[in-house]
Amino acid sequence: MSPTGPYEQLKDDLGYLQLGRAAECFATLAEEAKAKDWSHVEFLAKVIGEQAASTTNRRLAARLRFARFPYRRTMEDFDFEFQPSLDRKLVADLATLRFIAENRPVLFLGQPGCGKTHLAVALATKAVEAGYRGYFTTADDMAVALVQARREGTWASRLKALTAPTVLVIDDVGLLPMERGAAAAFFHVVNTRYERGHPTLITTNRGLPEWGEVFGDPVVAAAILDRLMHNAVVFNIKGPSWRMREHQALEEATTAEEQTGRRLR
Repeated sequence: MSPTGPYEQLKDDLGYLQLGRAAECFATLAEEAKAKDWSHVEFLAKVIGEQAASTTNRRLAARLRFARFPYRRTMEDFDFEFQPSLDRKLVADLATLRFIAENRPVLFLGQPGCGKTHLAVALATKAVEAGYRGYFTTADDMAVALVQARREGTWASRLKALTAPTVLVIDDVGLLPMERGAAAAFFHVVNTRYERGHPTLITTNRGLPEWGEVFGDPVVAAAILDRLMHNAVVFNIKGPSWRMREHQALEEATTAEEQTGRRLR
């Protein structure tokens, strides 16, 4: 068996160290290094750079899977012209992620379809891309899971799953009625995150004075709002619904098509 040369040994060692991308691109970059007369440091920097980019992308993909966002949205995708009531400068300031260090909850209020979830998901996605852990849940799913966890004796682990991520999105608060015991469980999540300095992002179509009705307990609702409103950023989106706009556009297009068809006949 012939001895292994330094070139083959180095490539094998990269694989052994589980530097998969570095091992994959090693030969190609070696040829490029010869052609472009790179120094040893330049060649090493290229190989390690490929591995670092691969590791970064893999970790980001894992954080995005964990976050369970319902879809990918970005701030750049949002049509601010359609929602002129939004303060674009304030949204841009949130996009710097300074709100995380300052533990500032963010509340998006507005009617269904006005873009609340889009903004919350886009903001949380930006945080995940920056290296933070994020998680998405609807208020109903969270309440049901917490009440079930109490019954099954898995409360501690379920609470940790909701309070450990740096950024938590709770979507559609008040859309569906909560079962008995859910309000107290909801408070535990909000309060624990508040104490740990982890900001919570909320979307709701109910006005804050209605939260006593939402949670079925004005005292608990007041305690939840006390934690959420401290140092909070609140958006009250008063514009129309995206889905209604798309529905109207579809109806208009269908009507125009039918009228064209009748004329042709």
